[in-house]
Amino acid sequence: MRLGGMLRWRSTLLANQLPGSDLQVFSAGRLLWLLGGFFAGLLVVVGLKVFFADLYGKLEQSGTNERARLFIGDEIVRIIGSVETAVYRLAAADNPAALKRSQHEIRTQLDKLAHALHVLERGGVVRREMFLNIEGRDESVREVSYSPSGSDSSFVMEMIEIAPLVDVIRKRSDELEQLLVRQWGNRDRADRERFFAVQQEIGLFMKGIPPLFFRVNENANRMFADSSEHLRRIEVRQAEQRENFRRTEWALVALVVALVVLAGWLFVRQTNEANRKLRLAWAAMLTAKEEAERASRAKSEFVSRMSHELRTPLNAILGFAQVLDGEALRPTHKNYVHLINRSGQHLLELINQVLDLAKIEAGRLTLEEIGFDLRQLIGEVGTIVAERASAKGLRFSAVSAPDLPARLVGDPTRLRQVLINLAGNAIKFTESGTVDLHTEIDQGRLLFSIRDSGIGMDAAALSRLFQPFGQADESITRRYGGSGLGLMISRELVQAMGGDIEVESTPGQGSCFRFSLPIRLAEELPATLVQTTMAEQAAPSRSLTVSELVAGPILLVDDNEVNQVVGAAMIEQLGLSYDTAATGLEALQRSAEKSYALILMDMEMPEMDGLTATLRIRQREALAGGRVPIIAMTANALQGDRERCFAAGMDGYVAKPINQAALVDEIRRVMTLNKAGPSAADVE
Repeated sequence: MRLGGMLRWRSTLLANQLPGSDLQVFSAGRLLWLLGGFFAGLLVVVGLKVFFADLYGKLEQSGTNERARLFIGDEIVRIIGSVETAVYRLAAADNPAALKRSQHEIRTQLDKLAHALHVLERGGVVRREMFLNIEGRDESVREVSYSPSGSDSSFVMEMIEIAPLVDVIRKRSDELEQLLVRQWGNRDRADRERFFAVQQEIGLFMKGIPPLFFRVNENANRMFADSSEHLRRIEVRQAEQRENFRRTEWALVALVVALVVLAGWLFVRQTNEANRKLRLAWAAMLTAKEEAERASRAKSEFVSRMSHELRTPLNAILGFAQVLDGEALRPTHKNYVHLINRSGQHLLELINQVLDLAKIEAGRLTLEEIGFDLRQLIGEVGTIVAERASAKGLRFSAVSAPDLPARLVGDPTRLRQVLINLAGNAIKFTESGTVDLHTEIDQGRLLFSIRDSGIGMDAAALSRLFQPFGQADESITRRYGGSGLGLMISRELVQAMGGDIEVESTPGQGSCFRFSLPIRLAEELPATLVQTTMAEQAAPSRSLTVSELVAGPILLVDDNEVNQVVGAAMIEQLGLSYDTAATGLEALQRSAEKSYALILMDMEMPEMDGLTATLRIRQREALAGGRVPIIAMTANALQGDRERCFAAGMDGYVAKPINQAALVDEIRRVMTLNKAGPSAADVE
């Protein structure tokens, strides 16, 4: 059971077992209700503000309108005074020009007076212009707008009396003008008698002017006084209404705030209760998580232990099979050994797949980031796959595009694993025909495709691919074998490298698996590869035997007696002498007492493990000088074990079950590096 599934199972069990299984957590709906209440209260407060602002605006508008009426009344009084002055100036005029100016001023002022009265009655704008004798400012202009109220008729009588008087004043000014013109005519004719008679008429005429303007001013002043009193009453009423509005507004705002606070308190109370339950659930979930993590760690430790324990007997089975294969046996026995070796290899492959699957599920799958030769990798895959295809009578071809980059950065081991697995599957399900591996550049990515002419798959079979321990159907499993883990592991590896696997298949016509990976160019060889290449160039020819490269005895360190026998048999077949040690402590003592050309070191041993023993040997060598090559020969084959060995000071690594050819190659490599110099050996 995977970790995620275990956590889900524990969560369900927890919800069923907690006291009060009706566990409610802080829900989105409750949050929406809280936000809705908050915004509703906010909208009510804003609405009240807008409503009372409108009321305040109306009160202010009413006051402004009344002040405008007061201004118009004052303007009427001022205009009447100006008209009266102009009339007296007209009476004193002694020439036509002065007469014309005075008459023009009278008519202008009377027009303004008529307009002001019209505004009071119908509404409009009254403009006052005053000429100033100020530097930079010639005149002062003020405009007011007035809208009459139908409910206020306190000044109607004044308007009724003033409006006819305006016409009377206009008529009287015209009459005065005529008298003045007659007087000037008599003066010009030197008619003294008529001149004085007209002058007497003008005197009598002017005696009627003051009472006329007195009546007009009286009405205008009364209207101004009424406006002032009306404005005062309005301002008092506005102050009272404004205060009432303010009290009402604050009362409503306080009510809304109180309701929101009450709703918030109820919500917080419910939330605290929900949080209390949530804390209980969270504590239980943490306990379940810790249990699941302990189970995962136990699973990883179990996988590591089982890897070691399974590889140890497999090392004996495959090791003895390889040793026997090198002996002179009867053909029947040779066939038995071959079957044992093939079955053991199949079992080893299955173990490796299960371990890879366990690492993927535990989230411990990591990829290397090293430079590698792409064409060389494809050639190695082609060599391995071609042998399998040839054994089954199939034609295999590996075609690479000419524009492939020479060197890339990535994990060559995992890429090789994917290609061999997909090509191996193609061979397994192809009875006759071909299997092709194509590599090319497609849209800036590296595209791999493996096509076969095998049995193919239908849509139902394709839907079951990439499932652990699953194949197209049970008949496929019975006929072709396999665990169904290879494709699932391959897909996980490809996805970890930045791609995904696609499949096209037709029943009876074969299948095509393809995947693409990002291209990451290696600009230059890493230092490790440069030094390794230099060492290999300086190395002796492969025609040299291992016994010629290893000039001295070998110390075989392993706590398992069967593994000692297997290792000893392989060493003897190589024509080398050896000593054995059962613990790291014993290996430390023997290497101090005797000079060895090579040490084959196990990792897991009692008293002192192989890593500690290697560290002690390297510390001793740092003081005394010299360096003995050490190769790890261990059943610890999980990712990271090889790095741990090199970090401890080992020079090589061979995983159990030991393949004799692989052991020979690793001995050749390590001894070649050792002969090239200590710096080259330290690189690995």
